[in-house]
Amino acid sequence: ISGVVIANDKSGNLYKQIYIQDASGALQVTLDATNLYNTYPVGRRVFIKVKGLALSDYNGLMQLGIRAIVDGSPTIQGIPSGLIKQYVFGGSINNPVTVKVVTDINALGTGMQDAAIGNLIQLDNYEFNAGDTTKTYGDTSAYKADLNRTIKTCDGSNVIIRTSGYANFAGVKLPGGNGRVLAIYTVFRTTKQLVLRDTADVQL
Repeated sequence: ISGVVIANDKSGNLYKQIYIQDASGALQVTLDATNLYNTYPVGRRVFIKVKGLALSDYNGLMQLGIRAIVDGSPTIQGIPSGLIKQYVFGGSINNPVTVKVVTDINALGTGMQDAAIGNLIQLDNYEFNAGDTTKTYGDTSAYKADLNRTIKTCDGSNVIIRTSGYANFAGVKLPGGNGRVLAIYTVFRTTKQLVLRDTADVQL
């Protein structure tokens, strides 16, 4: 398979994973390595030899990785760093990244068959809750927990933005105003979640 990288670990909000996308949809690829953005920058086409790999349903999110047995149960893990070059091959760089404009977040599904999952999507006319603009995107305590913040429209549509405490923008305060948000659309069971690549994708 092949696709163009739409998100990586550059900001620290994603960890040991990249997202690739083509005309048919998008996919999370799990890789047991860090600083992936150096090899797989946004806009680079990658080719993946999938023989020997496995797909997994992580609470509704499709992942590609390597099959493993943990405590007697099958699971999926990141492709070991020493094997990545056997499966993942870098192609051309600076390819255009397609953004899926979404007019109604409620119309998106939460099952793995929904082609929007994993895509870089654009939401217009959204804003953070007025009372949250004194808060930060992520947890800046020693626990560095993932945090949820809600963005909404005037008509009441809302969705979670989930940010890792290890993101380099975790301590940035949420902006006020209304505008456009770009993010990776993910799900956790039936909960819709957005994952930011960087604060530059929030233009309020």
